[in-house]
Amino acid sequence: MRRILIVVVACLLLAGCKVDTTLTIDVDDDGSGSVRVKVALDADAVKNAEAAGGALEDRVRLGDLRAAGWTVSPWRRAQDGSATVSLRKGFANASGLAGVVAEVSGNDGPLRGVTLERDQGFLSTDYKVTGEADLSALTAGVANDPELVAQLTGQRVDLAQIDQRLAGQINEAFRLRIRFVFPGGDVTEVEPEPGTKVSLATSTTQFDTTRALLLAGAVVLGVAGVFLVVRGEVRGRRRRRGRAAG
Repeated sequence: MRRILIVVVACLLLAGCKVDTTLTIDVDDDGSGSVRVKVALDADAVKNAEAAGGALEDRVRLGDLRAAGWTVSPWRRAQDGSATVSLRKGFANASGLAGVVAEVSGNDGPLRGVTLERDQGFLSTDYKVTGEADLSALTAGVANDPELVAQLTGQRVDLAQIDQRLAGQINEAFRLRIRFVFPGGDVTEVEPEPGTKVSLATSTTQFDTTRALLLAGAVVLGVAGVFLVVRGEVRGRRRRRGRAAG
């Protein structure tokens, strides 16, 4: 993801470092939901980020995501030296998912064309996600970060060379897992291998048990009503016949 990959750029990852990213899409009954991202840096990545006395919180810039309405947790450090950060943003309806994913993935990120469709029928609702995860050509997106470009240009750094070098390191270090949590508890996970491109197409159907029970109840009441009408008519005929015979 471009914005998440900026974490990798900021940490100046070296061979052997690992960045594990889990993106979870939670979908509610009405098609709203949230996108959650958890980024975990191993101990070596944290050391690289804090080289020369820097702090992880200062080296990894997430202010643009906060400005875009994302909730960003403080960095949580483990005893082994690793650290994690979590981000979350909601979407109001099915069509809103695409924009939220685009904010966290960016133009150079691996998530492409992620959309959610919700089709409500009489007794069930279908949820369908389309898109792809492309880890075959990850780039650091250095040229797309004006602040970083200004800093590196001032130091007379070859941006193209740095971008190419970081791209190789990203492909070595970056791991991505995508989780879809649908209404009813259905969970689908996709974990593309480095250097591959995979489809994210998945769907599920949520049966509306409440509506089905109401429909069944209406049918039972309707049948019972017809039965009572017919029985009353039969009894009425019998009484009329009895009077006529008497």
